[in-house]
Amino acid sequence: MRFSSALLPAVLGVLSLGPSPASAEDGAKLYEANCAKYHGRDGRANTPVGKALKAHALNDPKFAKIEAATVIQVSRENPNHKALKDKLTDAELTAIAGHIRELAGGSAAPK
Repeated sequence: MRFSSALLPAVLGVLSLGPSPASAEDGAKLYEANCAKYHGRDGRANTPVGKALKAHALNDPKFAKIEAATVIQVSRENPNHKALKDKLTDAELTAIAGHIRELAGGSAAPK
């Protein structure tokens, strides 16, 4: 069976896509499952655990443009996030960053 040379770029393009990034909806679900206990469903950190750990209120407008790289770094380096360190992938943390931007009144789309 011969492939047309015109099809080769299309086939290679599909093969190089890899896994798709997590969506904004995934970010909300991931946040709910991994962050809401501490930062609250609404991002206000008004939970018993959040108060005890002095968690940041993620609904603060300063988080409206937070970059995924910052969320990834904090999740990997902050001792209060040690449970997440090896649990969530960079793609999942990127999706969570989008949800944090929405909680703070920004857009889920990266800046």
